[in-house]
Amino acid sequence: MRTKLLTMLTFFGVLCANAQTTYNLNWFTGIGPNVDLTIETGDTVIWTWTNPNHTVENNPGNSVETFSSGFLGPVGSTFSHTFTVIGANDYLCSIHGTASMSGTITVTSNLGVDESELKIFNIVSNPATDMLVIELPQSINNGQLSIHDLQGKSIHSLPFNEKQSISINVSDFNVGLYLISIESGSQKQTQRFIKN
Repeated sequence: MRTKLLTMLTFFGVLCANAQTTYNLNWFTGIGPNVDLTIETGDTVIWTWTNPNHTVENNPGNSVETFSSGFLGPVGSTFSHTFTVIGANDYLCSIHGTASMSGTITVTSNLGVDESELKIFNIVSNPATDMLVIELPQSINNGQLSIHDLQGKSIHSLPFNEKQSISINVSDFNVGLYLISIESGSQKQTQRFIKN
């Protein structure tokens, strides 16, 4: 009985440690090339048809994984794929081609966020829908907060001084995963947050 319980607890611990993220992409004619994401192994991407008659499939020879939705016509159709292999996955709609509907899903083992770093802030509302609330357990002088999307584009930046908490309105952010960094002097910490 103890062995079974220990095995179950170990399995549960592994599941919790390897939390997965789901990314939602609208899929429509004219979305253009470069519909790119960088995700981690075990994450899932869901494409949703917002206009009719498409496919989602890997670009043969330019993808480490093979996936295909087949032809799906109706608006609201969805296709999902869970990525398990590290590397780049070029994908496209075979009906509309790379110039109109294509991108790359890059799968990494880790986004480079060192979870063992000294924690200088905590995200209270994660995932966030309207307000992102950050608690600073110690008063930080001359701090800089920055938020980036997974392509490295700066979304928000805020200098601050001697605050215990920061609230940021994220209601206009696109749904997805973001990286938030706080830096002060030699201290820097980066964490992930999800916008619902």
